[in-house]
Order: sequence, then structure tokens, then C-alpha cells
Amino acid sequence: MALRYDEQRTPFVDFGNGVKLALNLDEFTDALSKEKAAKELRETPDVMDASIRKLRELIQQEKQLRVPVQDESYLMRFLRPKKYYPDSTFDMMKAFYRMKARENFISDHLTTASIKNALEDRVVQILPKRDQHGRRILYMEMGAKWNCSKVPALEVIRCTNMLMETVGREPATQLNGIVFVINFDKLSLSHISQFPPKFVKTVVDHGQKNSPYRIKGIHIVNNARMFNIFFKIFKPFLGKKWSQRIFLHGVEFKSLHDTSNRTVSPTFLGGAYELP
Repeated sequence: MALRYDEQRTPFVDFGNGVKLALNLDEFTDALSKEKAAKELRETPDVMDASIRKLRELIQQEKQLRVPVQDESYLMRFLRPKKYYPDSTFDMMKAFYRMKARENFISDHLTTASIKNALEDRVVQILPKRDQHGRRILYMEMGAKWNCSKVPALEVIRCTNMLMETVGREPATQLNGIVFVINFDKLSLSHISQFPPKFVKTVVDHGQKNSPYRIKGIHIVNNARMFNIFFKIFKPFLGKKWSQRIFLHGVEFKSLHDTSNRTVSPTFLGGAYELP
């Protein structure tokens, strides 16, 4: 796996054997995406113009909040998940930056060096292919392949946030969202001990309330008896929306492929392509 650049000097991740992950920062222009954006996000020219104008006014009145207010693409990253309602968007934006100021798992100054082990061990990674709904797939190892003495939970969460912030810049991802696939094969007590309740509450609250990402599903695979202990730590902090978007697939991948087609899944998830 290596970071490379194409002819236009756009970076992409080369997994080898012709498998690549490239970001697409261009606004979608196809009719289907525009129709979906209008239907799901209220994204029409009139609504967009009014919402961006109002959000700029709110930001300029908040002297402590320093963001690139003239960068329309930046503002749309926050407006899209809130369906272009400027007041709720502004509330989320303030909460997002309060979290950045208070917690050390999300920051503007995190570097790849701070998540080097998580990336190299592929504890967290963005899969190269989107699912059939155009959603990015974020894959996590929470069991046997996660050496938690080498990669502590804080680094895992940092890595997750950095990857989400990276793909969250893509307009297609802002529209279609992100799904998680989390592998709990051979989850142990040493893994579970990485997640004290206070830390879990902070992370879950951030994901549910403060983050400008459309989380469309959290798919759990290889969830055995030990997972039930792990899930009891998280369950009290889950809101209704996230609770309804958690799917337990066990050791069979058929139900997973109903939501993320087999053709877009790597072989270790019962899919059709080899991820080197």
C-alpha cells in the first residue's frame, strides 16, 4: 500500500494489483445525484443560496468561531447533513469545534504520524470501492487483527476521525453517506478494556451529535458472545437513529451483501475482489 499521484498530481492510495482508492472532490453534476440531493437534502438553488447566506451571517456574529466563511464548499460540508437548515447546522458546527478544542481524538493538527500504526496495521481503513448506493465503506478490525497494546483505542478513534474527515470532503460522500463494517472476530477482554464508559460516551456523542457526516449504517460481523459484553458499554449512549442503524450479521456475510453488494466487498468479507 502506497500513496501515489496521478497525472494531475491528485493523490491516491495504491493497494497493488490494480486496486486504488482515489478521492473525488468534484461536485456531482449527474441528474440522478441532483435529484437525490433535492429529495433527501432539500438541495435546490434557492434553498442553497438562502442557507449559505444565513449560515455566513450566524458565523460572522460568533466572534470566537474562526472558520473559512467564504469557502462555500466548506460550508456545504456542514449544511448537507443538516439538510440545509442553517440554525441546526450552526449549532452542530459550534459543537464540532468545541469538541476539537476539548478532546484529543479529533483535531485540525493530527498528522499521519499520530495514527501511523493504525494505518499500517489496517485497523481502520476506507475500502477502495463504494457500495451500490454510492456510500463510502469504512472498515474496522476490533478483534484478533487489532493489537491493542500497539494501537490503543485512542489511536483507533483518531484514525477513524481523520479518514472520515478526508472522505467527508467528497461531495458524493456528503450526499450518499458512509457505512461502517466492523469485524469483531476473536474480540477479547483486553480489547474491551480499551473502552471505559466515559470515553465511549464522549466518542458516541461526538459521532451522533457533532459530526458533519451522514452515517447510514453500522454493520457488525463475527459478533460472538464476547461482543454482547462490549455492546453493553455502548448501548446506553446510543440515540434512536444510531440504534436503528446497527445491524448484526454474525459469521454469515449474506445479509451484509444485501446492503453492501458482494461485488464491492473484498474477499475477507466474502466479496469478489482481492485487497492486497
